[in-house]
Amino acid sequence: MLLTIRYQNGLRSEAVLLAATRHRMRVAVASRRDTIELRKANACWFTEEGAEVEIEAFIPLAGIDVPGFCTDVYPRTLAAGSGFTPA
Repeated sequence: MLLTIRYQNGLRSEAVLLAATRHRMRVAVASRRDTIELRKANACWFTEEGAEVEIEAFIPLAGIDVPGFCTDVYPRTLAAGSGFTPA
């Protein structure tokens, strides 16, 4: 999956998502030799150096199961809560 990362100074970089969980992403950024890890804290994403970044776009690649990926990274929760039983 491709993504666009925007840094606080306005610079945008394209990257390839290699692995992700709810709170971490490993990406290969076009302008860097090594991969970087992004971490989520308080609803914001940060680089390894602590710089805040914004994920502007996710662009699926052919053959990627986007719904499956999204379900693994952001599993759905029951709006009514667990234990809700209709009468």
